[in-house]
Amino acid sequence: MMASFNYKALDQQGRETAGSIDAKDRTYANELLKLRGLYVLDLEQSGVRLGVVGLYRLWRKHVSLHRYAMVTVADQVMLFRQLTLLLRAGNTLMQSLEICAEMTDKLQLRRMVVAMLVEIQAGSSFAAAIEAQGRSFPPLVARLVASGEVSGELQITLERLADSLERNAAIKRQFIFSLIYPTILVVSAVGACLYLALGIIPKFMTALQARSSQLPWSTQVMMDGSSWLVEHGAALGIGVAVVVFLLLVFYTTALGRTVLDRVLLSVPVLGSSIRASSMAQLGWTMSVMLGSGLTVLESLRVSSAILRNDHLSRCISRVGDGILDGSSLAVGLRQDSIPKMVQYMAGIGERSGELEFVMGELGRYYQNLTEIRIARMIAMIEPAMTIVVGGMVGFVYYAFFSAMIRVTSGQ
Repeated sequence: MMASFNYKALDQQGRETAGSIDAKDRTYANELLKLRGLYVLDLEQSGVRLGVVGLYRLWRKHVSLHRYAMVTVADQVMLFRQLTLLLRAGNTLMQSLEICAEMTDKLQLRRMVVAMLVEIQAGSSFAAAIEAQGRSFPPLVARLVASGEVSGELQITLERLADSLERNAAIKRQFIFSLIYPTILVVSAVGACLYLALGIIPKFMTALQARSSQLPWSTQVMMDGSSWLVEHGAALGIGVAVVVFLLLVFYTTALGRTVLDRVLLSVPVLGSSIRASSMAQLGWTMSVMLGSGLTVLESLRVSSAILRNDHLSRCISRVGDGILDGSSLAVGLRQDSIPKMVQYMAGIGERSGELEFVMGELGRYYQNLTEIRIARMIAMIEPAMTIVVGGMVGFVYYAFFSAMIRVTSGQ
């Protein structure tokens, strides 16, 4: 018995098309659409009466936020690991991509995979198909895949690529998560201070002033500060918001990114954590790129594009320019923003011919150092915020009870 299926698909020119097709089951309908040169994005049987379980499954499929979520690095890692396994199992690249497209639930990821299939069907290489997706993939992906296609070791390259993306994502995730707790502490401290200054202190101000002709110095300072915040708090808040907005606008410019990223590197504790994180990314990326057969210059250019800190990215770009002019890697790395460890170890690896191994060890060293620096930063911020908030609360209590003692003593 034939059934009708509604479909959405991409044709061989990459255009989206929709329609219906009659087939005995979903698998057969999929095969018929492939014979027409269509790459299926979505395929559903029409005119079927669903029970409670069927309706629930349909609701989960189409209403699930996961289905419409953005493509993450974790999705890309899973895609490349699946491709590696499918290629090892003897499938062609086209077959592997088709299977990956069918397995994924995310619409955007499926569209990307199907778009790559269309590009490859039109005669493009896998690397060119990845580049055609624009900024959906990091810069190193297309370079590594291109080297794997040329060397005939695409499976190994995809595995290395998945490992590299996973490590870089772990470094970034670790750094972001490490800032959450300090941020909560800072916001809590500011909120507590504002609550005391604007909510608690003004309630006692009138009563204390009426009962005592002369207030203790601590109480007077507390009340003057509270009065100033009540009177000028709105202007202060607007001023801070304007400054933050202007800084964000400035950061969107090339000069702004370079200047502010350089300032961040100068911030105690935070700057050293950013530098260690960037050097870990540099080490891992160059090790993977060199191991895949790319030159030092190509590895530096890709690493420069990956680094989030614009100042360090420009430093690595200058290293590549120096190599084009005939300088060695060790000489190019002699910059104030590049740690001495990286300069010396890169020079040793360059002279010994073990640069790939040395850069991998540097990546491992700086990843461990990043963890230590982040732990140290959190360990410093937590007691500092406790002292600040506790000091302010203690000062308020001291000022209040000083005034109460003076009032009760009749002074």
